[in-house]
Amino acid sequence: MNQQLIFNHDFSFDENTDSVSCSCLAAGMRLRIYIKKPQGWDNQSWLEQIKEDCFYWEEQIEEAAKADRFNTDGVLYLDGSA
Repeated sequence: MNQQLIFNHDFSFDENTDSVSCSCLAAGMRLRIYIKKPQGWDNQSWLEQIKEDCFYWEEQIEEAAKADRFNTDGVLYLDGSA
């Protein structure tokens, strides 16, 4: 596990991006993450699934961070069908 990322466990559904949103801290910066809802899921079910699978998604976020996939605003977009 990447000890440089601290996950806030602040999952919520973002209607504007049709994604579950959460954040983490890295080197003192708050980074925003969006996990796109796959087709066929309703918002609440997707949010609950992300919460249930949070350790999986934390690993995905860590891998994306290592690959420096954050945009210039410190935002990371993940495909929920991963």
